[in-house]
Amino acid sequence: MRTVISNVKRYLTILLLLTLALPLNANELYDLLNEAAQHSPALLAAKWRVEQQLLRHQELQEFFDPSLYVAAGQAERARSLPGASGYTNLANNATELQAGIDMPLDPGIYVAVGAAERLYNDIDGYDYLAQTLFGIKIRVPLLKDRGFAKHNLEREMALADYNAAVNQMLDAAQVLKREVTLAYIAAYEALSSYEVTKDATNRFQQLVSEARELYRLKVIPEYQIYDAQMDLQIGKENEEVARNRMELSLISLAALVGGHRKIKLQSGSDILFKIASETKALTELPLAEAFENRGSYQQIKNSIEYVRAQLASTLEDQKDDVTLHAGLSWQGEIHDDFGGSYRHITDRNVGADITVVWKRPLDYRGPRARKARFDARINQLKENLRAEAIAITRDIQHATNNFKTALTRIEIVSQGIQASERTVTAERERFRLGEGTSSSVTDAQKELTSLQHKRTSAAADLLRAKANFLFASGYNGNE
Repeated sequence: MRTVISNVKRYLTILLLLTLALPLNANELYDLLNEAAQHSPALLAAKWRVEQQLLRHQELQEFFDPSLYVAAGQAERARSLPGASGYTNLANNATELQAGIDMPLDPGIYVAVGAAERLYNDIDGYDYLAQTLFGIKIRVPLLKDRGFAKHNLEREMALADYNAAVNQMLDAAQVLKREVTLAYIAAYEALSSYEVTKDATNRFQQLVSEARELYRLKVIPEYQIYDAQMDLQIGKENEEVARNRMELSLISLAALVGGHRKIKLQSGSDILFKIASETKALTELPLAEAFENRGSYQQIKNSIEYVRAQLASTLEDQKDDVTLHAGLSWQGEIHDDFGGSYRHITDRNVGADITVVWKRPLDYRGPRARKARFDARINQLKENLRAEAIAITRDIQHATNNFKTALTRIEIVSQGIQASERTVTAERERFRLGEGTSSSVTDAQKELTSLQHKRTSAAADLLRAKANFLFASGYNGNE
């Protein structure tokens, strides 16, 4: 139980995990993660599974619960059968009522206390004889006791199950944090794309107004207005698509948080690029440490521990059992009432017995088959563990490469935007002077819009790469 308590303390950090936010907007993301910890069905279900496994440890204490035994019956010419078990032995040619309490006690003995009242009929010399019996019986396993050994193995299995449940909750918390963070980044990416599209539409609208004024002044022909109007309508359609994409991203984010309220973003659309520009290089850690941090990896290890306990229980079934039985009893008799302490057909009130019993199974087909099955299960889980290690290593490498690529993309696109803004300004000036065309201006504006979208995408990819890296590394307890 001490191990269980220490694990509870260790994994209280699961709840803290959800408060360690990627610094996009620390307070806003912190609030969303905190809400997700309280309302996410997946995480709450994992918490209840931990509660179930914790209660199972208390449930296993029933092994030490005393059991009450009561029997009543009549026997005539009864004969005991050596080696039989599970049968009640009554006194021969008598009507009997017997009761007792049986219980196991640490460090590994079984104690039974009982009493009986017998009524003999037609016994030699008496037409009526009552017999009262009190006694205590102790059973001491001389080899490793199978009952206590199996109880301890059940506790090991329960502990492995509990640890697996805790690590499943850790994995659920890590997955939830990653999904909420990625959805949060996606929402700001959609917002930024929407704002970029709106700005593009406004530029097209200004171009149409300028084209009409220049046509009125006879600077340009009328057909140049139509090109600008066509691009304006396409821009409005793109703006509507971007607006819908932004709304859908907020709906998806709200669903991950728990679906209990509508979410509104608090920061502006430029937050993505601002935070991406301030993001530092990734702090790598040894792979072995990343494996230890990941709930999914630890859960498989706990499953291996569980199957190993099952295997040990199967091996216990194949062991010999040598047990010492010792008893002490008091018996009294009376021929005309009940509860007497006289001696009529027995010469002493106090009696004792001692027996050594050896027992072993004659066939191991079941245990052998179970052992082979558990060995195969352990090999399967080891391969699952290896596959998880490979997947974690792959995810870390992918995230690292994507992070470096996104940094380079941001630098390249930022330089392109500066050149594109100068090109738009130059084309608009040529158009006002009648030296250029509206299509040249719209082409330049489209290139600017495209580069702005690319910068938004690169910034979002950078933050996504960091979120994926932190997830793959198990958040390392401090990110």
